[in-house]
Amino acid sequence: MSQHWLYSWIDEFEIKTGEQASQLFSLPGPAERLYELARSVPSWHEGDVPSGRSIVAGSTMDFSGRMNCSHASCLERQVDRLFGRVWHYFDSVVVEGPQSDYYVRSFESKPRKGIVGLDFSVLQDVSFLLRLREAGVTGHLDFRSKPHAFCTHHLEQHAAEAGIPHIVDVNFMSELAGKLKVESQIEICPGPQGSWHYTLKHPSSSEPFLGFYNPGKKKGARKPTKVQIADRVVRRSVGSLIYDVAACKRLCLPLAEEFSYLHAPQHPANSERESAVAMELPLPVIHGMPSRDIIKMRADMRPHFDRFQHALTKAIREQIDRDPERQNPAIAKSVSEEFIRPAFAEIERSLIEAKRSFSIKLGASMAVGSTVASVGLLSSVPLVVGAGLAAIGVTLGGLHKHVDDRKDVTTSDVYFLWKASQGRLG
Repeated sequence: MSQHWLYSWIDEFEIKTGEQASQLFSLPGPAERLYELARSVPSWHEGDVPSGRSIVAGSTMDFSGRMNCSHASCLERQVDRLFGRVWHYFDSVVVEGPQSDYYVRSFESKPRKGIVGLDFSVLQDVSFLLRLREAGVTGHLDFRSKPHAFCTHHLEQHAAEAGIPHIVDVNFMSELAGKLKVESQIEICPGPQGSWHYTLKHPSSSEPFLGFYNPGKKKGARKPTKVQIADRVVRRSVGSLIYDVAACKRLCLPLAEEFSYLHAPQHPANSERESAVAMELPLPVIHGMPSRDIIKMRADMRPHFDRFQHALTKAIREQIDRDPERQNPAIAKSVSEEFIRPAFAEIERSLIEAKRSFSIKLGASMAVGSTVASVGLLSSVPLVVGAGLAAIGVTLGGLHKHVDDRKDVTTSDVYFLWKASQGRLG
């Protein structure tokens, strides 16, 4: 996996906190080294394709701050949302983190002591990257700069090369801006130096779109309209989607994106279709878990996860083959209703039956009854051994049968998911 370029600066100066990074940034030596590292990052590098199942996180789901808030606390929530959507199926995610080109532009456009915005970015970016390491997430992230060094005058060409020529059509973007304005909640307030800060919240995106609208140096420039803000967001979204799709095509990987209002096309390749369906699966158990817990659960239950991942892939393929013309959300719903839910119900039924049959056997020959049960006789490993079994009239065969019934449950293809639903990581 490719680590983020800022980790080199963090490790070189043995930085432990964002505050320490901010203090170092005020010193000439560390600041110059930071600039040197940022300048050495290529605008795009393909490198080796990640091993295992991998997916590219779109600009609304990665950690670049290109389409969402770059504050450390917001990015941490973004990590949990991203992991919750992809970690039941994928082994790694290609992401773009804090952007080196922003650092380079900030260093080269102002004297070092005047870079107040960059000072804040150093604090937030380093804090976030340190927390990623602490959570054990970095081993599953592949940091890469997406190919966004595109000429704005040739967006039509770049969109065509990416296979999405429709999104740069002027009429399409105008119509989309009007639709976005109606469907979204838009707030506009004064910003620095005559600009306007805007926030646009759309139902299809987990995070609001934030940015500044600069009307130029005209004296008395008016506050932008909501349509103008929607148009700005559409143009930003179009550019970012082109970068995302270009990265996917060069890496031959599927895309995890939230630009549903742009009508991004379905990819025809079977493997990418399977990935797209997996992204649509309604798995609230995983969606609500912190990324730290998901990583731990996958590591602790690796054999069960591998079985679940394999069975899920098979179920998705069967549904696609059954009706290739169906939309991905409909296929995902069928996988959930015909594969996941019945398996969940079977696990629950098997456990209830195992406990019931064992408790009946105990109840027929026990004098102390609920007292023994209360100390764990009906747990996964009953706390009755040796002479105690004979004293209460329970045979070893009955005990072994109870344990075997519980072990059978662990062979279920969705045991990994069921275990997560119980909140148990071991």
